[in-house]
Amino acid sequence: MKKYFITLIFLIIHSNLNFAQSASQSVFIKAGKFFDGKSNTLRNNVVIEVKDKKIISVKENGEIGKDAAVIDLSKKTVLPGLIDTHIHIALHAGNYDAQMLRETPEYRTLYAAANAKITLESGVTTVRDVGNEGAGFADVALRDAINKGIAIGPRILTCIQPVSSTGSYDLVGYSPYLRTPTIAYIADGPVEVRKKVRQLIKEGADLIKVYMESYEKKQYRDDILTGGKNYTKEELEALVDEAHRAGLKVAAHVYADESAREAIDAGVDSIEHGLYLTEETFNLMAKKNVYYVPTLLVYQMWRDGDLFGGISPQDKIKLTNTCEEHIKTFKRALKTGVKICFGTDTFELPGTNSREIELMMSYGMKPFEAMKSATSLAAELLGIEKIAGTIEESKYADIIAVDGDPFGNPKILRDVSFVMKEGKVIVNK
Repeated sequence: MKKYFITLIFLIIHSNLNFAQSASQSVFIKAGKFFDGKSNTLRNNVVIEVKDKKIISVKENGEIGKDAAVIDLSKKTVLPGLIDTHIHIALHAGNYDAQMLRETPEYRTLYAAANAKITLESGVTTVRDVGNEGAGFADVALRDAINKGIAIGPRILTCIQPVSSTGSYDLVGYSPYLRTPTIAYIADGPVEVRKKVRQLIKEGADLIKVYMESYEKKQYRDDILTGGKNYTKEELEALVDEAHRAGLKVAAHVYADESAREAIDAGVDSIEHGLYLTEETFNLMAKKNVYYVPTLLVYQMWRDGDLFGGISPQDKIKLTNTCEEHIKTFKRALKTGVKICFGTDTFELPGTNSREIELMMSYGMKPFEAMKSATSLAAELLGIEKIAGTIEESKYADIIAVDGDPFGNPKILRDVSFVMKEGKVIVNK
């Protein structure tokens, strides 16, 4: 028995040494069809060399040593890992208010960790979280745990909570005497707005999100989604200036065209949703390099009763009209040079993020443009284009593969057969 135990210990130590050695060796990925994240064509028979976390080389018909470690994806289409630029990782399926009122931030952190793993396994290797919806610092904790290898999930950039004005973006329908959990950092006036941005920076935010309008503050119409304005020109300029001084980008939640113009004039980096924007506004965004994240999927899921535990008949009508206008807006954007980025804003079915790409293509976006919106352009928006978004030398090895042609049939992205994040294989079917 003692001899067996000593032998077992030797085998464990020996296997660990072998792993340590192999971890520093190159791995060669044979790609049948290859999309680098920025081109308008597919290449054939590309060999990608990966060492540690980084891509060492990308060569057509590249040579592979006799004893080299090889991952054979020669019958698959290989792409960069997808980047979802608009999610809420701490939300999950079910009634929205119940999550705020009945669940602790700790519970929601565990839920977020489970959903993060599913999201990564679906081929999304980076996400931008634009609000943890009252979950404390669940997003920050999860981001840091993933970075340290404690949890499994995509790379996370988070805003923690958005900045908004008094009377906006809050739980509604409750007694004013009841103190409900905060889902935004409330700030009024340029001085207080600057202070809130500084607080978020101190707490570890990677970006700042501002609510230009709030559905909860005031609804101007009964037939479509609308929202009351939150900020003055001076307040917006203070927010953007303070964020940019710290090197953080600003994402603006917008519905109306007028609000979008105000956000653009203030210098924001992206317009989120933009339900009713005009072609002129999109041209202005293109001129000023402001990105557009349409989030088509979430409003259609809301319309169909697949979010928040159901939908009332009145809201069904309102969301149906809103979706029709949103689609028209998206088609207007396609006529311009505005940079459009992939963002889902959905949390109900983690791992189904690629359905947004299906919608974008179904409404007229060219396949390669749609795929770039989820890779190289998304990386640009997040400010991580030097490390992610394309399969190129010196970048992180964030690589996925699918069977078939996702450019001809984007539904293929629903079943990703291979996922690598920073050189580590997560999924290999």
